[in-house]
Amino acid sequence: MATLKDQLEKANTDLLNAGYVRDQAQSFRDDTKYGKFEDRPQSEKDKINDKITAASKKYNTAKKYYDNIFAAYNKEQENKKITGEKEGLSEADQAADLGITVTEYRKQKQDALDKDKTAKTAAIQDVVDQQAIATYSQFINTIGADETQLKSVQEDLKKNFSAIYKGGVNGLKDWTLTQSALQSIAELRIALPKNLQGSSIREFLINPAVDITTGLKGQGGLPDPSGVQQIYNRSTADGVIGDIFASLGLGEANKAQKDQLFKELQAEQKKLSSISKSTYKMIGGRQVLVQESGLDERNFLENKIKGLDVYKNSQAAKVEKNKQSLATVALANGFNLQADFSNELPTWLEAINNGEDINKFKTQIRTSARRLLPEAIRSQMEPDEDLSTTFSAYLNNYAKAYGVPVSSISVSKIIPLAVTDKGFATLQEFEVKKRSQKSWDGSQEGFAITIDTINDTLKDFGMLGQGVRTV
Repeated sequence: MATLKDQLEKANTDLLNAGYVRDQAQSFRDDTKYGKFEDRPQSEKDKINDKITAASKKYNTAKKYYDNIFAAYNKEQENKKITGEKEGLSEADQAADLGITVTEYRKQKQDALDKDKTAKTAAIQDVVDQQAIATYSQFINTIGADETQLKSVQEDLKKNFSAIYKGGVNGLKDWTLTQSALQSIAELRIALPKNLQGSSIREFLINPAVDITTGLKGQGGLPDPSGVQQIYNRSTADGVIGDIFASLGLGEANKAQKDQLFKELQAEQKKLSSISKSTYKMIGGRQVLVQESGLDERNFLENKIKGLDVYKNSQAAKVEKNKQSLATVALANGFNLQADFSNELPTWLEAINNGEDINKFKTQIRTSARRLLPEAIRSQMEPDEDLSTTFSAYLNNYAKAYGVPVSSISVSKIIPLAVTDKGFATLQEFEVKKRSQKSWDGSQEGFAITIDTINDTLKDFGMLGQGVRTV
């Protein structure tokens, strides 16, 4: 019978292959030099989508199986550490080394596992007893499983955070809007001084100590872009500056700060680029009236305030800096921090704010990115190495072929081309996979090779001279 390690290696290979087949199917949607996907006949687009659906189902099945095997393997390794079990030795061998029977050895292993479980249970209970605050993820899981509590939360969101929450009190029907609003509120709450955060996220929703939505407009709590100069006098400017200071947890702005900010705002308002205007532009062969927004005064002031020392030394700045640091690592490993770690991010930021090392969460991101890689590649990587470094040679090759900056290519797009079940793909293997992509025909490299092939063929048939090679 195959060991869990063997099953994991096979599951990993199957998952990579399924991912490659899915990516290949999706590549048929790419536009080529012969035309755009959207312009193809509907029957052809339906066939392509059917292939993508079938490939995606196989990928999801492979991923679910891999995740189950991966969890079982990790559990087995954890148990071996607890019991002191050695790799490559049978129970009889290890019992003999200890001078006991196999039955006694099995009981000894079970006793070690039971002892560890008891210790962990006690530790967890101790944490529960000491912490009255439920973490963000626990809070989300709780209301997701209890629609009565969920509706109660939605009522508080509508009452106290209407600038952020745009849903109703409809339970799970408004789950997406609720989750999005709660994530925004959690991040804004963490940026506040501790004495304003409340004892838990739930308490903050019921009775916020400060209005974090002050001055927020538009969908999702974002300022409405506008070319109209809404801040037309000093008193209005002072009010907006005060709102921004409060939302960032900076206390009150002093007179010198207000004077300087209003002076810079007036100078910016006088610029031609700050005036909203309508112009005609040619779009799709037609003349269209386009409204170009001017200066967003609130956004301008907020950016200026974030340049002040009072902000740079604040809790809000530290949270933003930590968030950007995590986002950089996520991007370097093929992830989008906001999209791929939306549930974990508020908890991570709160933990970092409470003294946790940010590198712990960077390691979690890197571990998540590596789990689909073969052991032959994982074993060669440094603990703090990002996938963009590991696959840099392949990224550079791909970027050169398509004539685009390396920074514009996601490492997740490269991995299926650069990995085999044995480890890194050879240059030849990578080239074969790269050129089999539908989009390659329209790339700079693909176009150049096609032209050279045509010219060589014409030359072979005597239809092109020895000098110029031109189609």
